[in-house]
Amino acid sequence: MRQDLKHRLITWKNDVHSGESKKVFVSESPVKKGEYIIKLEKGLSENLAGKLNQVTVTKKYLTVAQQDTQKDPASDMYHLNRVIDSLEREFNDNYDQAINDAFKDEVVRFSEI
Repeated sequence: MRQDLKHRLITWKNDVHSGESKKVFVSESPVKKGEYIIKLEKGLSENLAGKLNQVTVTKKYLTVAQQDTQKDPASDMYHLNRVIDSLEREFNDNYDQAINDAFKDEVVRFSEI
């Protein structure tokens, strides 16, 4: 695996907030020798309103330019970044939904600051 791709995966995995977990799984591609299937997973377990809520999102990505010299390796970085962005958006949406579900029966008043 190219160093820039590996570095991006490690950087993403290590950028965690309190209660979060991030995992990166790598497997050799069964489709093309020298390429990889990368699975990203982000999760959070939190006690909201007395209930344990677990939010987990997983995305997979198949590299195309790690060994193929005719393809630009920057395309793998571009696509990986898009997969990460998509995973983060889906995770945030699911977390937001978990918060809404946890407090749906509670009276919550907001005041403007």
